[in-house]
Amino acid sequence: MIKRTITGIVMAGFLFLVLWLTSFSHFVFDALVILISIIATYEIYSATTGKSLFKKTDEAVIEGRQTYNVSIVPLVISVASCYPLCYFFGYLGLLYSFIIAFIVAFIMFIFSPKISFKDFCVTIFCILYPSTILGIIYILHLSYGIIPVLLGVGISTVSDAMAYFVGSFLGKRKIFPKISPKKTYAGFFGGIIGGAIGGIIVYLIFEFAKFPSNVKFTFTGLFNGSIWQPIVIYIAVGAVMAVFSEIGDLAASRVKREIGIKDYGKILGSHGGILDRIDSILFTTIAMGIIMAIIGKCLGI
Repeated sequence: MIKRTITGIVMAGFLFLVLWLTSFSHFVFDALVILISIIATYEIYSATTGKSLFKKTDEAVIEGRQTYNVSIVPLVISVASCYPLCYFFGYLGLLYSFIIAFIVAFIMFIFSPKISFKDFCVTIFCILYPSTILGIIYILHLSYGIIPVLLGVGISTVSDAMAYFVGSFLGKRKIFPKISPKKTYAGFFGGIIGGAIGGIIVYLIFEFAKFPSNVKFTFTGLFNGSIWQPIVIYIAVGAVMAVFSEIGDLAASRVKREIGIKDYGKILGSHGGILDRIDSILFTTIAMGIIMAIIGKCLGI
């Protein structure tokens, strides 16, 4: 527990340093997301294949483990093409990136008898999760600044923490025992409350206190500088996105259970891998992308 707490504090401190640096250049945060995308894509590749690019033997393979012949070339293409295409073409570029990687994966499936249809489908999954979804963060940051992105990150983080603590002390009835044995109804509702708190924290730090960062869009700006109306929006968005966060966490648990692993990686020690830390953030990012697309369409921004 102490190691997890120390690791969490170090990660939070590093994130705030990066956020401060984005007040000078938005490329600093973009570079961090690119790095995360590279590591997370490697982790999903290693998890689904049981292979490591840095070991001579497949030490990750264990008895009862499900492994697949995932093509690494389409994954590399997806990661490499995602940011530049999103930078110049937005969501259309994100679609281009996925289509290019999909076509390459399809060609490899056609001409390689070693790649089964199931392997091909898993390869497409690895392109979507996490690389393509992380592309939404590029677009949100480039179009609206850091606040919509941090809503996804902050809400997910606080929601996960609240779900864990409430579930640990009050949770008795399991919600999905076959997918994630530790998830309880108490933890689920605690997570929703945590999501609302996470939304308020983002508001207080980056809108009210105006922490220096790459801020373009604010909910306060939608209400002509009002204080209380944006808080209501942040609470509502936080509660809704907390549900997506819970779904993202369950989705990751389902995938890991299907493959037969506990964590995607060990780069963060007791916290697991990068993908273990961003699994719920991926789903809140999708939700935030939808919310900002609706706001942008309605307000013409």
